[in-house]
Amino acid sequence: MSITSFLFLVLITVGAIIYYIIPKKLQWMELLLLSLVFYYYAATPYTIAYLCGVTIIAYAVSILIKKARSNNKDSKLPYLATIFAIVLILFVWFVVKGRGLWLPIVLRTVGKINPSFTERLSGVQIVAALGMGYFTLQILGYIIDCYWGNIEAQKNPLKLFLFVAYFPQLTTGPISTYAQLETLYQPHKFKYDNLCFGAQRILWGFFKKIVLAERVGLIVSGILANQAEYHAFYSWMVVLLYPIQMYADFSGCMDIVLGVSEIFDIKLAENFNNPFFARSSQEFWQRWHITLGTWAKDYVLYPLLKSGPMVKFGKFTRKKFGRVWGGFLKNCVGMFCLWMVMGIWHGGFRFIIGVSLWYWIILMLGNIMTPVFEKITSICDMKVNSFGYHFFQSARTYLIYAIGATFFLCGVTNGFALLKDCLDVFFVKQYANPWIFFDESFLNLGIAYRDINIIIIGVLLLILVGALRERYGYARTWIKNQPFGLRWMIWLFLFAFVLIYGQYGPGYDAAEFIYQGF
Repeated sequence: MSITSFLFLVLITVGAIIYYIIPKKLQWMELLLLSLVFYYYAATPYTIAYLCGVTIIAYAVSILIKKARSNNKDSKLPYLATIFAIVLILFVWFVVKGRGLWLPIVLRTVGKINPSFTERLSGVQIVAALGMGYFTLQILGYIIDCYWGNIEAQKNPLKLFLFVAYFPQLTTGPISTYAQLETLYQPHKFKYDNLCFGAQRILWGFFKKIVLAERVGLIVSGILANQAEYHAFYSWMVVLLYPIQMYADFSGCMDIVLGVSEIFDIKLAENFNNPFFARSSQEFWQRWHITLGTWAKDYVLYPLLKSGPMVKFGKFTRKKFGRVWGGFLKNCVGMFCLWMVMGIWHGGFRFIIGVSLWYWIILMLGNIMTPVFEKITSICDMKVNSFGYHFFQSARTYLIYAIGATFFLCGVTNGFALLKDCLDVFFVKQYANPWIFFDESFLNLGIAYRDINIIIIGVLLLILVGALRERYGYARTWIKNQPFGLRWMIWLFLFAFVLIYGQYGPGYDAAEFIYQGF
């Protein structure tokens, strides 16, 4: 069951009706039941054992921490139990979801000694749980928060299981803290605004996914399927279009997830805030996959920087290199660990290249070069607050992300090959092929002019909605304040647009959400 399927819409419709009819003290139980039904149809049913396993571990450890501290505040048992739980949960994730990190190394190493064993090992399929990367970070955050004393341990194991398995966020997050989701267990009254805003957001998510992302995906996959024929400016099309596909796909899924949860009066954390409006890579990552970055900062970066070894390292570097460079070196090490965690979470070396190393280098260079750039803009008397300069900054940030996303899409070797092909347009004579934009060659990719027009309209709508969000918080807030007729005209137009131009129906197999694999 995909969250863009008709069956899913039926599930949340029936579920929401029952949710507001039954006694409020039973509402969390219905959410648990809906989560189990969704998991049964959306994933391999027996893999729910992973969710049960981490719930049991977290429940046992959190209760143990609470009892141990109530008996002896100086006991080392909470620390040892927390470390054991974290290592165990991470080990399971590493074996199942982190195969892309260790399996290639094992196959190369063992293959030289025993080729037959390598064949058997490579043929072994380990089925992962749906949303394993997301609920793993959530439950680790819960255990750490219990150890730090930030939250009280949940006494009801079924309620803790609901925190792990809450069905809207299982597909692609967001990564929530326990404090954010405690509202799961509270009574909720029916609110008309929740129903309207939730349905509107679901509709906007459908537009992003099945109207825009699916069409852009046809172009990207069509070019990559035959790179021998499609090269030069086709490669540029892949590099520049894939970020649009990924954003429309991932943020579209998040809109559906947040909209569904809003119908049940459960507010989930935002995961996107107009990332392509960002003027720097640092700002970009404050707007893109927000909950992953927040989790990594709260549970990796800040504890690391406050740790004894890092404090000593900071004192050493400041003494050796001065306050500015000493602080930079400490921050450099901390950010390296942060970005490595984020790359490893994605589960493969291509993500370490395209996410970890690429952005760590970009951000560190940005810190070093900021004074130089400020001096250049001052000498050249650049109007840094002008629309033109802001557009340049956003375009630069988009291109930086597009380069990293190339490895995300193609892998390390193919990613470098694709980027090299883009550069050959400028450095190899008679290699450029600009005529493809005028002789209809790109129509061989399985798209028509209608699809191109829809993509253009879709991108313009993304920009318009983004601009409204920058000014009003949410575009729907602006729409709500418009006259009744205009409000309904806007939403009916969007509904009709999705209904007519969406990629769905019998015979059409919509691609899985890009971030569903994590």
